[in-house]
Amino acid sequence: MASSKTCFFLVFLCLVVLLIPKSAKAEDAGRSRLVVQGLCSQFPDCNQHCIDLKFPGGKCIKVTPTVTYLSCACFA
Repeated sequence: MASSKTCFFLVFLCLVVLLIPKSAKAEDAGRSRLVVQGLCSQFPDCNQHCIDLKFPGGKCIKVTPTVTYLSCACFA
């Protein structure tokens, strides 16, 4: 009887350990949103442009891995 309770507890503990890192990553991913302003060639300083718009900052990024241009994205 004690053996089955111990086994159940260990299975439950393993599930908790496996699921906690995934939920923490998902939570962090939702915190940082990017607001794309346009092509980086339109903004001499992307970071300063975003600060002027009252965002905490910004940077030039590739919005998808296949694009050949950089876009100015502000952190929201």
